Amino acid sequence: MKILILTVLMLIPTRMMAAELLAGPMISHTTTSSAIIWVETDAPAKVTVDYWTQTGRAMTITRAAKETMTSESYPHTGTVTLSGLVQNARVHYAISVNGKQIRALVPQVFRTMPAMQSRQNDSTYVADFSVGFGSCLNPGTQPMQPAFAEVLQHRPSAFLFIGDINYMPGRSSHYGEEPDPVRYAMAGYHREVRHVPEIRALMATTPSYGIWDDHDYGPNNSDRTFSYREETLELYRRYWPNSGGGTSQTKGIFHKFRISDVEFFMLDDRYHRDPNEAEDRKTMFGRGQIDWLKASLKASTATFKVIANGNSMVVDFTGRGERWDNFGTERDDFLKWMFAENITGVVFIAGDWHVGTLNRLYREGQDTYPLFELLSSNAAVRTDPIVQRSRSGWRGNPQSIATVYPGFNFGLLRFSGPKGNRELNMKIVDKDGNVQIKYVLGENDLR
Repeated sequence: MKILILTVLMLIPTRMMAAELLAGPMISHTTTSSAIIWVETDAPAKVTVDYWTQTGRAMTITRAAKETMTSESYPHTGTVTLSGLVQNARVHYAISVNGKQIRALVPQVFRTMPAMQSRQNDSTYVADFSVGFGSCLNPGTQPMQPAFAEVLQHRPSAFLFIGDINYMPGRSSHYGEEPDPVRYAMAGYHREVRHVPEIRALMATTPSYGIWDDHDYGPNNSDRTFSYREETLELYRRYWPNSGGGTSQTKGIFHKFRISDVEFFMLDDRYHRDPNEAEDRKTMFGRGQIDWLKASLKASTATFKVIANGNSMVVDFTGRGERWDNFGTERDDFLKWMFAENITGVVFIAGDWHVGTLNRLYREGQDTYPLFELLSSNAAVRTDPIVQRSRSGWRGNPQSIATVYPGFNFGLLRFSGPKGNRELNMKIVDKDGNVQIKYVLGENDLR
């Protein structure tokens, strides 16, 4: 018998036997009835997710299991899709690699999304929920990131990582000429974020969505001319499954998803971007992505339509080349179209500036509603003090309607109220749970 067992073991590939969990789990795109769980192993491996759902006061428990193989090529990432779930249910899960259960370092439980209307005989009921977001976090300089521990205290239905989620080398000359070492290094930057204890706990319990800005795309202020544009796109999609990425006609990481009566449009401001300093610069997003956004907004029936981007979208001053209005007439043409098509309920969220603030774009005398942009940055990137108006008006821009908070922070969007009278409570929250900025919008304010 011992000889037989030894012979069987010798037939199993050594790498498969030795595979370990390298990063994850991360809860990705989640709906009322499904969820994607992402993992990375140090070698190709079979990953099994055992899960059980808990619903109702009677605590009905349903158990099941799903499995996948992580990719043969490096990095060895994979996703498992759980289906047949029920809305607003707690889902507990365990991860096994090649049949060996991995000891959980953090709680492994999440909640499915709420159905928009789940109360019988109450047509005015719409589910209340919150979503967190943030940008600019550097595990290389900030290995402990307390803002994300505070996020967990608010129990958001999802968290949006909206750019600069790691900091790759800042100069193009740092990337060399051989693609394989570059791919290996890029994967390491993506993985490092998932090893931060507070982020590991958040990702394991909260549906997480991502888009990039310059630092997690490539060099500082990088654009479509980046030499490793295709490699960085492929790797980002390996680490961020999201609800998809791009379309069959247009590459990129842009995607959308919906929670209850709110739809989120996550934009890609790098892959198609013209260089900031090019004299003929015309686009931040590219024609294909703009067409996708227009079609998506026009088809949306959501009360609130949240557009997320790594850069500010509403600020229109001349002090910073990263802004959207630096690219010809692309922004103003889009806004003109949006109001002509009577697209209501649009709100923007953004990052990049290493501060938290609230911007508003409103032009008197035009048949439009104000456009609000809650900007949250410096989730964990810098501790040195920032002096307001210290960079040619970058901080004190004409659209700012709130104080500028330079400390570690995240954004929080709370959607509540009955059908026809929904409200959006926007907050910038610091790492200690103090609300630094607060503003409330009703759905009728955005018509």
